[in-house]
Amino acid sequence: MAAADQATRSAPIREAARPLRRDTVRLALVGAVLALACGAVQLATGAWRLPLGWDETVYVSQVDPRVPDAFFSEPRARGISWLAAPAAQLTGSVPVLRAWMLLLAAAGLTLAFRPWLTLVGRRVVLLAAVLFAGLWVVQFYAGEVMPNLYVAYGALAGAGWFLRAAGDRDGRRGPLCAVALSVAFTALVRPYDGGYLAVALLAAVLAVRAWRRTRLAVAVLGGLAVGVLPWVIEAYLRFGGLLERVHGAGEAQGGLSLHNALGMNLMTLNGPLLCRPCTSGWPNPQVSAVWWLALPPLAALGVLCAARAGRARTALLAVWCAAVLGVPYLFGIGYAAPRFLIPAYALLALVVAECAAGAVEAARGRWRPVVVAAVAVCLGLQLWGQYGIMDRRTARQQALRSDDQWLVARLAEYGIRPPCTVVGEQSQPQAFYGGCSSQASDRADRTQTVPGIVAAARRTPLALVQTAPSPPAYARSWPGHKVVTPRTGTVWYVFLAPAPEPAPRALGARRAAT
Repeated sequence: MAAADQATRSAPIREAARPLRRDTVRLALVGAVLALACGAVQLATGAWRLPLGWDETVYVSQVDPRVPDAFFSEPRARGISWLAAPAAQLTGSVPVLRAWMLLLAAAGLTLAFRPWLTLVGRRVVLLAAVLFAGLWVVQFYAGEVMPNLYVAYGALAGAGWFLRAAGDRDGRRGPLCAVALSVAFTALVRPYDGGYLAVALLAAVLAVRAWRRTRLAVAVLGGLAVGVLPWVIEAYLRFGGLLERVHGAGEAQGGLSLHNALGMNLMTLNGPLLCRPCTSGWPNPQVSAVWWLALPPLAALGVLCAARAGRARTALLAVWCAAVLGVPYLFGIGYAAPRFLIPAYALLALVVAECAAGAVEAARGRWRPVVVAAVAVCLGLQLWGQYGIMDRRTARQQALRSDDQWLVARLAEYGIRPPCTVVGEQSQPQAFYGGCSSQASDRADRTQTVPGIVAAARRTPLALVQTAPSPPAYARSWPGHKVVTPRTGTVWYVFLAPAPEPAPRALGARRAAT
């Protein structure tokens, strides 16, 4: 009898789990379709063979055994390097690395939206996934070794599991562990953003009476502690302590203080990938930028639609987390990059999807097909516009990065071959392409000094590559070459250090042979 009673009680649980499993499968299928779509976009635009960018070469060099490690500055975290490690360890092929990152991005999309299925429903989640994955900045960075997309996944999953854990009357450990893992993952790939996410969730614990549970706060704080632990350990091993690393991170980012970067972010909405400093002026008005200006009112309408469906707290938490993750990049730094706001876009996509679904639900009779058609047209125009931006951005980056590779080939003609050293404004990517060590002469790499550069020139072939025609004092006696890259027409001046002296042992051996 006891077994029969237990079977009777467990039957409704199994029945309730079946729709969720079906929705999960559907979400996974949508993730696979979006991955194929992103792959098609990568093939169509040529992004699959795009050479690694500056930041990518820093992250990949930490796990690629074929190149020297690049200088790893204070703000960076090693989580994204560890994600790229399986492909980077296996081969130096860029297309293989891009394919691996695209697979990770597809898996991350599915896992990040998974907890929201029971919170907002299948239709809202699937539409939000399409809206988010359709952004050009998401399509571009889906194949890149950069942390911002994975911060978005961690924040999206963290907020979703937080709501699941807050509404779980049984106090199960599963949702709480998922909250902790999501916050830890976010902090592992980008500690500052992990801290912002933790602040947003802890503030929600305090603000909502029904969410004031010690377990929730412990899960958030525990996840944050685990996620930042490698960064903290490295702070003491390499940077002299945690406070020193935090201070250095602020200096490397130009100082963290109050700025109004709203205009800068609008200027970079369709590119360039980094606006530092933002002195290029306002771009020509483009219809493709309308969605960004429409985002606040659409989010407000989405909250109202969610409130009508009894999901006001769910929508408000998504908006709150998006604001906390976005405000530091809108008002805390004096430059902009489109990728900084990817986490905010991920969370707001859910609220915008609530708006679209609510509009369709509110339409009655003959107006419903009209509203559905209007939503479909708007979505189609948005996706088409985003593809056009993706194509232009990829072409521009292809030209810039290919010119760096061409320049490296010229350096090899001058005798700069591994083991070697490259110094200058773009030394990091140029050194990576050539298999050399890099010694940046900018503020980010404070470990390198003029004596260090001169000492490196005594050990390996060294080239100073810069856009200014006049070399610094230590290189005034070095022979110079003017080089013009073929695709962008950039003028570079290459100054070659004197050939390093032979090692004493090798010199002695040659004298003995003579």
